[in-house]
Amino acid sequence: MQILGIDTATLVCSVALVSEKTTLAEYTLQTRKTHSERLLPLIAAMLSDAGLTPDELDGVAVAAGPGSFTGLRIGMVTAKTLGQALNLPVVGISTLEALAAQHPFFPGIICPILDARRGQVYNRLFMPGSRPEPLSAERVLPLSELLAELKARFEKVLFVGDGVPPYQAELKTQLGERVFLMPPEGSICRAATVARLGLAEFALNHGISWRELMPRYVRRSEAERKALNCGEEGGAVGAGDD
Repeated sequence: MQILGIDTATLVCSVALVSEKTTLAEYTLQTRKTHSERLLPLIAAMLSDAGLTPDELDGVAVAAGPGSFTGLRIGMVTAKTLGQALNLPVVGISTLEALAAQHPFFPGIICPILDARRGQVYNRLFMPGSRPEPLSAERVLPLSELLAELKARFEKVLFVGDGVPPYQAELKTQLGERVFLMPPEGSICRAATVARLGLAEFALNHGISWRELMPRYVRRSEAERKALNCGEEGGAVGAGDD
């Protein structure tokens, strides 16, 4: 099988091609251009350089969130479009699980954190492995609550994700020598890992139709929260989580 992986959940735009035996190609950009400008050209260039045509793909795996609302929508729409146009199965992969899966041999807890703004982070705790074992639900919470939870444990903690740079000093202050960090290139989202996790799902016949593919936002977007607040004030819009 040859699987296309797409990850646009953060500021990183990453695409990859993997098979059962190897990573055929992976292109990752972290520039000022928006994902909408670079994603499709990046996929086309990668397929061309790998000597493949879209018809030779067997499935599409996409980072389904949590992450940037705009970035997720771009990745999801692209995956849906390819699935529909090429009649391919698709699968959504947790951004947090993909980050954790990049570090299968760490001797402790893996703690992906994505910056959710306003002092909050998207998070899920994992025990390491080729398919990480979740220790918590996917959630958005204040960093202070996450650190309090981790301080009650005893394991070493590997922090990865775009939430690390803005909070690095606080992580080290609160957890001291239990904190482990990767260099920048080891802490970003990678489409090759998304594709590899997707390959495992397709091998179990867990692929779905493009119509069924849905993002995992974890919390409402700013626009949705504003609309909800206006509705509550006017009595027109009901509450409830996505």
